[in-house]
Amino acid sequence: MHPTTTLNETAFITTAIPADFCARVRATGRDGFDRPVQVTLAAGGEPLRDPLRRALPGERIILCSYQSIPLPSTFAEIGPVFIGAGATDAPPAFVDELPPGYFPRPFALRAHRAGGEILESAIVDPAAAPTLIRAWLTRPGVAFLQARFAGNGCFACRFDRHDPA
Repeated sequence: MHPTTTLNETAFITTAIPADFCARVRATGRDGFDRPVQVTLAAGGEPLRDPLRRALPGERIILCSYQSIPLPSTFAEIGPVFIGAGATDAPPAFVDELPPGYFPRPFALRAHRAGGEILESAIVDPAAAPTLIRAWLTRPGVAFLQARFAGNGCFACRFDRHDPA
């Protein structure tokens, strides 16, 4: 267990946007709703959902629509996300920590049931987030957590229980 994890908490893993979604978008130039994507050069600092890092100035990136909770959930939302325009390696495993530099400001954290229903939400400071993530993942009925960037409300990443086995 992580040194700050207590008996009432569980370790977590930060999960990026699915690689198969990104590969399909890059190959077809269309998002999951068959709409054309926008390929552009990054100004720098855009949150890339596939490697869980901020874009470098001049890096080729794609802006596309993404739905993090599937239908038929009434909590299914479609929103814009950035991914790298080129194939990328899987992001490193961020276990019991946030991806460095990915959350420079407070963000929205949502606890979800398996069907997508939101059980609880809060705006959390990045420094305090790991403790809250661990605590929420121990709650009955919580299947996963999602982070959203507070300003635009866009999907940032998902947090799941980490099973080291």
